Amino acid sequence: MYDIIIIGGGASALFLAANITDTRVLLLEKTAQVGNKLRITGGGMCNLTNCDEPDRFLMHFGSPQQRTFLKPALMNLSPAATQVWFTERGVPLTVREDGKVFPRSLDARTVISMLKDQAQQNGVEITCDAQVTEVCVQDQIFTVRTAARSYQSLQVVIATGGMSYPATGSDGSGYALARSLGHTIIEPTQALTSLVIKDYGLSELSGNSIRDSHITCFHEHEQRRYLQADGDLLFTHKGLSGPVILNSSRHIRTGDLITASLFPSQGGETAREEMHRALLKDPKKQVSTILKSYGLIGRLIEHLLDQLQLSRDVRCAELSKKDRTALVQLLAAYPFTVSRKGYFSSSMVTAGGVSLAEVQRTTMGSRIVPGLFLAGEVLDIDGDTGGYNLQAAFSTAKLIADHFSRTLVTR
Repeated sequence: MYDIIIIGGGASALFLAANITDTRVLLLEKTAQVGNKLRITGGGMCNLTNCDEPDRFLMHFGSPQQRTFLKPALMNLSPAATQVWFTERGVPLTVREDGKVFPRSLDARTVISMLKDQAQQNGVEITCDAQVTEVCVQDQIFTVRTAARSYQSLQVVIATGGMSYPATGSDGSGYALARSLGHTIIEPTQALTSLVIKDYGLSELSGNSIRDSHITCFHEHEQRRYLQADGDLLFTHKGLSGPVILNSSRHIRTGDLITASLFPSQGGETAREEMHRALLKDPKKQVSTILKSYGLIGRLIEHLLDQLQLSRDVRCAELSKKDRTALVQLLAAYPFTVSRKGYFSSSMVTAGGVSLAEVQRTTMGSRIVPGLFLAGEVLDIDGDTGGYNLQAAFSTAKLIADHFSRTLVTR
């Protein structure tokens, strides 16, 4: 009989195991090793957290409900406290100018090794190649079954992650376990993912970006915008990526129209007015010269001029009012129609998961099944890129660990 069984071997599961002491704990990981998804986060460098203060940090999550839900966990283990926690355990950190925090080694394996060692020092048993097929509870005792054997415990934590990067073991199996125990699953969708664009004509720009682009999003057949955002926009071989797309992707659907400024702007009429003035100010200059001064690369300028059937050496004075208006419209709000999101195999996180209404935000305990807890991405929480999701995984896990340290009575 175990006091706690942790299902999963990712960020939240390992952090929980690293923070539980004096308790009989078993961690079950379905793959051959723990930390698979953690190993590839931040391009393998492991963006652990961000330097934002808690209130500002919470604004990087997808909805007011998520922010309210996460606040107790984040106040219990803030980004600053997380940095101290890792530093005190032998993982020196480095902070970039944009506030992102990494291990100084810039190697996720440093983090995984420390978490695993800390868990084992705490006496946690780690069993890999142990996919959980069923969890049931009777008389306040949980039975957790794998293909090889069954285990019993007083408490169970589902920390299996979402559906992103399923090759790492994050394949959505935790949703089925939670559903079997009575929980509602908010339909999972890809988040922090790139977009494939219909009839995309900018493949030759792949790898180039627009700094501080302003995007506006419209659902198919709707004229009212549902989202505006600013950030760097990256052209890919099949569509769009970059922070402004990744952070907005949780809301985007197939068929949506996205308009994007092709130069740094504040969006809307401000962008149009700025570009109109620039094209009228120096009539003798070539249009391409003006656009290059705004950071547009030559191939993009050529694409725009070709699209409007204008000469590539056309001067500002030679633009008709109609052509100038059309060019400004493309520059301020270039239209893209979404063919689909990137697949889960290339999405950084999952939006959706176990309904937050069914989980106690002060303990991460189930409101439906006493003794059941949920941590990390299996919950319906998803944040922006930049260390926000890992921090959420750590904070929700730490809240559970602290709850256990106060309340757990062993048998």
